[in-house]
Amino acid sequence: MIPETEEPLPCPLCGRPNYFPSDHHLVPKSRGGKATKTICSDCHNFIHKRWTNKELEKSFHTVEAISADAQFDKHVKWLRKQDPTRRNRSVATRERRRKR
Repeated sequence: MIPETEEPLPCPLCGRPNYFPSDHHLVPKSRGGKATKTICSDCHNFIHKRWTNKELEKSFHTVEAISADAQFDKHVKWLRKQDPTRRNRSVATRERRRKR
């Protein structure tokens, strides 16, 4: 999809233009969460590949907590080098795959 001529608002996590907005439940719906934050789909996919719903509920239920994580910071540094008009694929870490 070609982006519109107007620059979209930046993602609160990575700071890139948010061409593919996605509503992220700060506490997962399955755990009773209702509040959402609009973030880019690349950050949203990474969050769900990195942490379980239980971890999101207990430790990563704020934008600040997510941003403070070292692995997420590493992902953001890589993501900022990518074209914001294209979607990027995130792969679950070994640690996350073991939790399934």
